[in-house]
Amino acid sequence: MKVYSGGFTAEHLYRNELKIVASLQLQGMSKQAIKEKVFEENIFHCRSEAAMKDIFPRVYRRSEKLDDVLRTMLVNGSRSDNNAILLYVFLKHFKFPRDFVLEVIHYNKNRFKQTITDGNVHTFFEEKEQQYEEVRKWTAQTKAKLKQVTLKILVDGELLVKNGNEYEMKSIPLSKELREYVERNPQYSDLLTLTLND
Repeated sequence: MKVYSGGFTAEHLYRNELKIVASLQLQGMSKQAIKEKVFEENIFHCRSEAAMKDIFPRVYRRSEKLDDVLRTMLVNGSRSDNNAILLYVFLKHFKFPRDFVLEVIHYNKNRFKQTITDGNVHTFFEEKEQQYEEVRKWTAQTKAKLKQVTLKILVDGELLVKNGNEYEMKSIPLSKELREYVERNPQYSDLLTLTLND
């Protein structure tokens, strides 16, 4: 059983695509109906069918982690709530960047540090190499790409702000509505932790 997968080297936040899928799910459309609409009308604005085939399952898998209340907040909510929900579904899906957020960003925040450095990132990768054989097997190129994708998604989601050679950590501001909803629904309570709101 693999602890970590390096299979997120081509991932993004998929802000528009997830909003589109969530909106269609709220209209009661089935996965098959949504897929047909995406492919027939190219509502993801992909350059090729191959790109659509690649992106659709990635986006749909993440959308399944949300209930209709969170889908509605994703479709109609503020940019900050969007960021929180988009980051949450990405981090729920991929354990390696999730552990990075918990073990580096969250850990530093709890020690009142405001920034993380390349050194922090490098140390995290080294520790994982020592702990897990599958990480040791990743090529230097894969590791560099995973680091780049992880940091880019966290910057796009506005959890990190690049500042020279460092990254400033920011909690994502949540609306009262989103905060209260996740507090009332324990299955989503880690959204608060992953967005530095706990």
